Amino acid sequence: MEKRRKKTITITSGKGGVGKSSIVSNMAYVLGGMKESTYILDADLSLGNIDIMFGVVPQFNIKDLIQGKKRIGEIVVEGPGGIRIIPSTSGVSEYSHLSLEERNILLSSFLELPEYDFLIVDTSAGISSNVVYFNAISEDIFIVVTPDPASLTDSYAVIKVLHKNTGRKNFNIIVNMARDEKEAMDVFKKITRVTDRFLDVYLDFYGYIPMDKNINVATRKQKLWVEQFPDTLATKALQKICNRLVA
Repeated sequence: MEKRRKKTITITSGKGGVGKSSIVSNMAYVLGGMKESTYILDADLSLGNIDIMFGVVPQFNIKDLIQGKKRIGEIVVEGPGGIRIIPSTSGVSEYSHLSLEERNILLSSFLELPEYDFLIVDTSAGISSNVVYFNAISEDIFIVVTPDPASLTDSYAVIKVLHKNTGRKNFNIIVNMARDEKEAMDVFKKITRVTDRFLDVYLDFYGYIPMDKNINVATRKQKLWVEQFPDTLATKALQKICNRLVA
């Protein structure tokens, strides 16, 4: 049996509403279809929503794990396409800033997971201590940006904070909700102009997801757009991103 790659990646963003969790959920499904064993960690520990994206109702969540009531294998929920979800709490503010002990519990729990290819960490938006921590322990950092000027400003702030607090220099940019590739590249160039001037970091344009009405149709039904609309533009764009991931 071939050895799994065991790669941890974080998907993060400067502000909410940029479609980050939607990208995470659909990315996991695409990777599963490519026979890549994939876990999602819902790391928005006080306002988790990955279970909602999949329409599943977890019996246990990360709170049970941190409190020592359950092992990680007991809280994992199976989603469509063989995706495995490590669900978060919702409306529990006590985990919005994990203590060192709580972080260590989580980190050692990840080591208990069976072999896998990808552990995708869906962080909360913004620059909390949890966001910094989860990005620090991952191998690759992906920042989701939209053409909205506020998203650009907040993305720069996240890159700056992560660079300062983790020493990381490489960041992958995914532009979401772009009209076309030209607009996506314009967004990337705007953020790169600022980082080149003020930070010692390298940004990689990893891909973009176009505006696609089918995303809203699927999301309202609590379904994955890549599953409901396999031939839509957004699905094809995400497939390209996933092809890069497994290359």
